[in-house]
Amino acid sequence: MRGPSRVSTCLLALLALAPLTSLTATGCKSGASGRAAQGAPAPTTNTAAVPEKLVPMVSPSRLLPDVRGDRGFVTYDAGARRVLVDRMRLIVYEDGTTERANELLPLGHVNSVALPSRLGGGFVFHATSGGGTQLWRASSWLGKLRPLVQFSSTTSDVVPGFDRLYLRLTSNGKLVAVDPESGEVRSLAPLPPAAAYGGLAFADGFTGVVDADLRGVLATFDAGATWRPLHLPERPAAISVVGGEPTMFVVGGKYVLDARGNLTYRANQIATDDEGDVTTPAAPKGPFGKKVLRAAVEDGFPDTPRTAVVARAGALARVSLDKGTIVDLNLTAFPEREANCHAVRLGASYGFVCGEREGPTNVYAFVPPLAMQKVLSFKGPRFVSANGAGALVVRGTCGDSADEARAPGAKAVSAASDAGTRVYCVRAASGATREVRVKGDLGVERVVALSDERVAILVPPRAGSTGQLTILKGAEMTNVPLVLPQKPRSVARELRRGMWLEGFEEREPGVLGGWVEAGGPVIGVRVKLDGTVTAGEARDNENGVVISGRFALSPGDGGRAAESIDGGMTWKVFDLPEHDVEPGDAPTRACGPVGCVLAGWIRVGWGKPAISGDLGSAEAPPSLYVPVKTTPTVRVSCAPAGKPVTEPLPDKPAKKEVAAASPPPGTFGMGGFGGFGRMPPQPQKTPWSTFRNLPAPALEKDELGIDNGAPYDLVSLRAYAWGKKGSDWSRTGHFLVRFDDRFDPAGGVRSTATSAPPWPDETSTAEGMGVGSYPLASWGSFLDPTGRHALAHVCRGTSCSLLAASEGQPVLLLRDAAGRTTGFARPLPQGAVRLGESWFLLVQGTSYDTVTLHRVDLGVMRLVTSFYRPSPSRYALPEPPRLVRRALGTGLGLLVTSIPDPGDRFGGMYVHPLDPETGAVGEPIALGKRDLGGMLPPRCAEGQDGWIMDTSLDASPAVEIPGGRASLDSLEMRLRVDPGSVCVEGIAARLDGTFVPDKETKAPPADKAPPVGTVPLAATERSTGRRWNFACSRR
Repeated sequence: MRGPSRVSTCLLALLALAPLTSLTATGCKSGASGRAAQGAPAPTTNTAAVPEKLVPMVSPSRLLPDVRGDRGFVTYDAGARRVLVDRMRLIVYEDGTTERANELLPLGHVNSVALPSRLGGGFVFHATSGGGTQLWRASSWLGKLRPLVQFSSTTSDVVPGFDRLYLRLTSNGKLVAVDPESGEVRSLAPLPPAAAYGGLAFADGFTGVVDADLRGVLATFDAGATWRPLHLPERPAAISVVGGEPTMFVVGGKYVLDARGNLTYRANQIATDDEGDVTTPAAPKGPFGKKVLRAAVEDGFPDTPRTAVVARAGALARVSLDKGTIVDLNLTAFPEREANCHAVRLGASYGFVCGEREGPTNVYAFVPPLAMQKVLSFKGPRFVSANGAGALVVRGTCGDSADEARAPGAKAVSAASDAGTRVYCVRAASGATREVRVKGDLGVERVVALSDERVAILVPPRAGSTGQLTILKGAEMTNVPLVLPQKPRSVARELRRGMWLEGFEEREPGVLGGWVEAGGPVIGVRVKLDGTVTAGEARDNENGVVISGRFALSPGDGGRAAESIDGGMTWKVFDLPEHDVEPGDAPTRACGPVGCVLAGWIRVGWGKPAISGDLGSAEAPPSLYVPVKTTPTVRVSCAPAGKPVTEPLPDKPAKKEVAAASPPPGTFGMGGFGGFGRMPPQPQKTPWSTFRNLPAPALEKDELGIDNGAPYDLVSLRAYAWGKKGSDWSRTGHFLVRFDDRFDPAGGVRSTATSAPPWPDETSTAEGMGVGSYPLASWGSFLDPTGRHALAHVCRGTSCSLLAASEGQPVLLLRDAAGRTTGFARPLPQGAVRLGESWFLLVQGTSYDTVTLHRVDLGVMRLVTSFYRPSPSRYALPEPPRLVRRALGTGLGLLVTSIPDPGDRFGGMYVHPLDPETGAVGEPIALGKRDLGGMLPPRCAEGQDGWIMDTSLDASPAVEIPGGRASLDSLEMRLRVDPGSVCVEGIAARLDGTFVPDKETKAPPADKAPPVGTVPLAATERSTGRRWNFACSRR
């Protein structure tokens, strides 16, 4: 057995303490404290100056996110980064200083918007989650959050307007306006009226740009009093304010609008260098980089309640724990430039254990004000354990081993002088050192230096043994067995089978403390010198427990964590906001007297928060409440005005069934000889039905009739084609279309002139009329408000043929410039009108967000223009526009319904005049709402003009029928509307069942004018086709 390299006074004794362990103790009271630095005096009993008052730990606590890279980055301004991360608002300065707001934003996606001075400045924060949207306002980035409003819909962005905030709903892309002070919902004014809006931006209190439905990008320079189109040649992908100027981004570049209204295109610049983002500050140079606070918490020691000292790579720094900045720095504190150091209690003060990978281990004492003095030095890596009271235990001899001496800087392969013996170098708080040698079952022992310079050797429970505690005092040795707690049984079981971790300390005089890990649960234990073991509460969670001496932190789940500052005897629960693990999170976790570092978090200090209510959730904003206004209902009284028209036809006797014709000769079954032939296509027989109780055209004996249509649609029609079998129908055939004007109380059946079919024979006619072919064809029609013209469509899927039908004129099959008569798109609902001799059609474009206007002249259809409709998806399109015209003039327009004001169920009607030649859109004209103010308008006078339309009302009118019983639905009005003026031509409705008058009504004489102040109502019975005439007046 070989003793220490330098010994002044030695006492040797060979002792057999237990079957597992035998010990030899050597005590040295001189400077045998390892190899001191050259030129440095030998350490004495107190090698470092004693601070006025040692700070054992930092308290109270403060939690900060460990911001790395660009995570949560919002903007860079005036040398600092504004960050939103883990529900927190932060300001991170270039030197690493971090400031945090006290309130937590809710879980979910949180965005911020800087408010301009016209709205009072500050910031708006909006959080969206599955439960909706919440808004707060703050006077500064870290200011107190003032709740504004919350509502059930989620939003995608917030745009500051001239005097209000605009929020875009995620579900349908619509805008909602709120007051930036009160959070109350306001109207969308001064935006131009529209059914939908795309991007929008406001440069100042007067200049703004908005992408409006159908009109494109509009600009205002007078705070929204007027808007003018910018006529961009392409659709903008985004609109924002850049450098104080509205900017429209397009593919390959952008359009910039200056204060004078000049529009300039600027192409995207191609990057020619790798300078990177000039707005991102570079990491400061030095051994601590930008993560000074993390280094201080992870490896430092508090020297005051507000500062900590940390050593790294030859430098020693004093760090402010409030700001996370270096307040004092010594770049040449120690010579090892590659060493990492960890602070420990050393003597009456503290010091640092420093080591390099595969290199030497050095122990330094802190020397005020900011210096270090080496007190132990080893040429190889060593395991060093602090006792928490100023003493150290180093695994290995107090001098360098033979392996370390032969290969300086290499890993020591053995810490023992003899095989089967482990040596420990114990440095007391006074600075004296001694060696303790352990023989037997090595690796299970835990050596602790006591404050009275005794040494405790703890042997944990093993299979068949309860463990023991050995106390060395000089050459004397005392052994006591461990007495484990019996209850709770689960804890007792874990103590027997768990691993008693390295790092046991002397928590208080005569009491050891450490940790036991039992394959999941972690338990703090205390061991008195009489062998009595006390266990704390077991902590078990999937995130583990971070321990360091008497300090521990259990991250927990669900935003809850727990801390212990007494070695696990007690735990205090606190709130730890949830953190989504990021790839850039620091891989290390550590705790110490300054606090703890975890993945994504830096917790400075222990105990209660420094600020009462710190990290409390922000006050929830009040829920949105907007009283809904009652839509006025038009109330009318309608009296029968005569006998019904279009009475049902009398029943005819049923015809005898004609025997089926035998197959032509030479065929076998349905397939010809051998079943491989094929019969020529035969037109399917159609019912040759009546239309609105009007008989179908008469057929000669040798004629075949084919009919089809939409007899039950709101605009009903039926087409008839007939001719001789096998003949040239383009010369001998006949074709006509009948359609119904549902507003005409006199019957309303209109019929075109009989003309030749546009198809050459019965087979192609059946195909063209959608009879007996696949896919199935559907018919529909659009009625011009005069009731004299209709546009019919025959569609298979999305491919349609179009036919123009006018009363008393031949039917016209529409074609394009190339002569094609099929493949057209179905017009939009109420998207066709006849202006003069021309038809105009609105059709869905090739993409879901475009609408195209077509014009038909002399049966040839051409594209006039396309309109863009801003919408986030095809499932959130606004109400489609309608085509309308002037009743007497030649005006053409697009009728749209604006977004309702807060509290209104329906928006107002606006018409955009259209140029029939170019499709240019004019300024919108307000026509009022479709509720008519709850009053029946007067009947239109002869020669009265207006925008004519067939429409239902926002609220179904309440109809009273004196002198009869009837149930009306599908009530519509044919109106002529101008700003401030509206009149009604007639009313149409459907009757469920039959109308039963109380008494026989007489038809008024033909020369007798209708009663003054009444409006005609044409009501059609669904079951019979009978039409009744009523005279309606206000009630």
